[in-house]
Amino acid sequence: MIWTYRKIALNQHHRRGDDVELLCDAGEEGWELVSILPNNVAYLKRKIEDDPAAAETDHQHQGEPAIGPKPKYRDPRTDETWSGRGRMATWLKRKQDAGEDIERYRVAE
Repeated sequence: MIWTYRKIALNQHHRRGDDVELLCDAGEEGWELVSILPNNVAYLKRKIEDDPAAAETDHQHQGEPAIGPKPKYRDPRTDETWSGRGRMATWLKRKQDAGEDIERYRVAE
């Protein structure tokens, strides 16, 4: 499964409504909210074709390239990922707090 990523700087958009409307509009386009950082930047993702050419077309259609580093950790059950940058992903932190070795979720490079 291949994902494309998008970020929205919520503070930089004209307020025709509120941030929730902006994110709902993105949801209607197939974007799934990943997180909103304290600096009001929303990160979103959506599935794209497994064909790299289709991924390029999708990025050109949106006018934004995919962002973000490759995932270093992946939960095979839920397919959630974490790049290893910034605050640890909640799903991985829960597993670590439960005493699991997070290295078993590391993606082979």
